Amino acid sequence: MKKRFTLFTSGVMCLLLSHTALFAQIENAAYNATGRAGVGTTMLTDYQALGVNPANIAIRYSETKNLTIGIAEASASVFLQGVTTDEINKFINNKSDSLSGFDRLKGAQTFSGKAFSANVDVMPIGISYVNDKVGSFAFSVKTSLRYFMDFNLNLTQYAFSGATATNLFPQLITGNQDTVANDPNQYQNYYNNKGGIKAGYNKDGLSLGNIINNSNYKLHWTTDYTLGYARKIASLDEQHALYGGVAVKYVQGYGYVDISAKDGRLSGVAAYMPSLTGLDSLLKISSGGSSSNYKSVGQGIGFDIGGTLELFHDVRVGASVVNIGSITYRDNVYDVKDSVFTTVAYNSDFLGGFDKIVKWTKRESVKVPLATQLRIGASISFLEKRIQAGLDYVQPLNTAAGNYNTAVWALGGDFFVLKWLRLSTGTTIGGNIASTSQGYKTRVAIPFGIGIVLGEDGGFEMGISTRDVTSLFTGKSSPLYSAAIGLMRFRF
Repeated sequence: MKKRFTLFTSGVMCLLLSHTALFAQIENAAYNATGRAGVGTTMLTDYQALGVNPANIAIRYSETKNLTIGIAEASASVFLQGVTTDEINKFINNKSDSLSGFDRLKGAQTFSGKAFSANVDVMPIGISYVNDKVGSFAFSVKTSLRYFMDFNLNLTQYAFSGATATNLFPQLITGNQDTVANDPNQYQNYYNNKGGIKAGYNKDGLSLGNIINNSNYKLHWTTDYTLGYARKIASLDEQHALYGGVAVKYVQGYGYVDISAKDGRLSGVAAYMPSLTGLDSLLKISSGGSSSNYKSVGQGIGFDIGGTLELFHDVRVGASVVNIGSITYRDNVYDVKDSVFTTVAYNSDFLGGFDKIVKWTKRESVKVPLATQLRIGASISFLEKRIQAGLDYVQPLNTAAGNYNTAVWALGGDFFVLKWLRLSTGTTIGGNIASTSQGYKTRVAIPFGIGIVLGEDGGFEMGISTRDVTSLFTGKSSPLYSAAIGLMRFRF
């Protein structure tokens, strides 16, 4: 199959237009939180608190350090529910074009009803300054990609078999214009005696809404420029304090897709920067005639607000609401348009001929909400902060592209096995790796992280982590592959 997994993600990104939850990763680009299952509502501080809980900007990592600078922090993850790595290699990454008609049917059944999500967060720079008198400030630049899709049997059969999908096209049109039964047992006979297969035929007519019924495709690619302010609001004594914080973000949008079909009715919208439309030639999306390939096609404003209560220096309880706001896309904005057809030309490629049945209608603009979330968390420290443990609950407050499908529970912590060596682990359930509303069981992930902290009061820090260490060593179903890295964090 010539268009393999790149078309199952970008071309099936493309699939319904083109464009990560990944929704949302609850820790954004904070690599150190990734290792403890994303727990951060009360544990992330300085610029890493932006997008999580801005109140924590004012909480000191140490009494001697006021300025924190981070360079090149990033995290990424890919999750494919209900299949194994071997099945991906057999049906998607097949390099020999050797899948038989029956293998294609089996592949369609294997991937039907499964969900795929991907998340990428890249923070090139973050900076924060703590001042106990005037308050504390933080700033960061972060690019995020959120991608999610789940497909029904009709759509997976079309992806694998195209015009020969038996559930969509009961009949075929051969090269000598005969109308024959769509019977995989007869394909060789059609090639030998009837001029091959020319098209799939459904005399009753089909629509794109019929094909993708009960399927979803969402994507959002943005860059945020976020400025936050926090300070200590109240202090009963030296051991108890209440912190509050707010943040405002200017959001640039580079790609947005939200498409679904229910009861056979198709709805959806897409907006793309010109360079992405090159990936989507399969779907013939217009570039809008722009001469600039890399440019934002949408802008918006967002807000975060949060509070954290610190007790006895070792216990914290916090809550926040993040991503309040919206983004308006005004360039290269299209509605997906449904149409009825009876025939589709035969193409043996993966998603072959899909561009012939997808239609677009230009529109002026679309205003979409940001992925608003409620976060509640608590944490505790032991042994002079050598051990820290926390619990987070994240509830999506809307169904915007980029948000979670279900609530997330995360439990995790850090342990300094040496003064300079920090290990992290935990567990998480829910979000886009478990959605009871879509009929599949909870997938439990076991993260792991390693951090190096050097210098007096943590003057330098770096580390790596993964969302699920078990997927790296087993061939279990529903693999969750991820990695997060922080190259340089300095405290002065």
